[in-house]
Amino acid sequence: MRLTPARATHAPCFWLLLAAVLGDASRAGEGLTPGPSYDCSKSRGSIEALVCADTALGTLDRTLAVVYAAARRKAVNEHPPVLKAEQRGWIKGRNDCWKAGDKRQCVTESYRRRIAELQARYRLVPISASATFVCDGDPQSEILVNFFQTDPPSLIAERGDSVSLMFQQPAASGARFEGRNESLWEHQGEATVVWGHGAPDMHCKALPDTAPASLTGSAWALVAIHSMDDAQGTTSIDHPERYTVSFAADGRASFRLDCNRGTASWKSAPAEGASAGALEFGPLATTRAMCPPGSHAQRLLRDLPNVRSYVLRDGRLSFSLLADGGLYEWQPADR
Repeated sequence: MRLTPARATHAPCFWLLLAAVLGDASRAGEGLTPGPSYDCSKSRGSIEALVCADTALGTLDRTLAVVYAAARRKAVNEHPPVLKAEQRGWIKGRNDCWKAGDKRQCVTESYRRRIAELQARYRLVPISASATFVCDGDPQSEILVNFFQTDPPSLIAERGDSVSLMFQQPAASGARFEGRNESLWEHQGEATVVWGHGAPDMHCKALPDTAPASLTGSAWALVAIHSMDDAQGTTSIDHPERYTVSFAADGRASFRLDCNRGTASWKSAPAEGASAGALEFGPLATTRAMCPPGSHAQRLLRDLPNVRSYVLRDGRLSFSLLADGGLYEWQPADR
């Protein structure tokens, strides 16, 4: 396992991070107009006025606008839609910096964290490293962690149906990350993890490295859909053979969606030293037969454009949807 990218003590250059979104490092700085993204003549409140009066804060605001626009493009099929609501909540939180002793520092950190959050959650920057930890000696208690070289460095950890975004914090040794109610402190392949408010420490060890696994030539049948909405929970698939995907070497994926068939382009970027990485499908072309009541075909049609990463573990394949939208679990298909 290689966690070196996540333990880097120097954050990536601000403009390089922006270039990852804009797609052209040589022109990243040129693409920003001075000042914030909003009309300063219509600014409301002391914090918006502060951003207008501060060149660095104005640049952060305009950078966030670029990153947010890229996230919106990825979230176009997001269900339920959360991005806009979260952004409104973030703006309210930023404006609450008027209560802080150091208002400028509070606003700066608010922008940096929001930019990093969007870059990680919507995969606007690549996964830099991955690891799987087994906690308290229980093979059923695993935590999958993907690291991102954002500024500040971040990770997304998945434990069962729960997902946590964490940011790196100063540490005397190892790498320490904290989220809303979770934390992970890793050092030399071992980690102390707290998962949930007031939860006890878990003592975890990283699984040994495995060679990167390629999806090319593999075929899978759907066995379960795990929703992040507690009201929906997990949906078990009674007939996995009716929902399949196969990955061809020519970059085409073939689907069976109950009574329909479909194809789409696919591309993946395995993280170094792990059977996991980024995964995306292109536009899906399908037949249009009306499937019987109880079919899951329409749900797959809705969610497949939102697939952003995959994990191969214990002989099964999982797709993760953007913005913690859920997990699709597959088993090897009979050829």
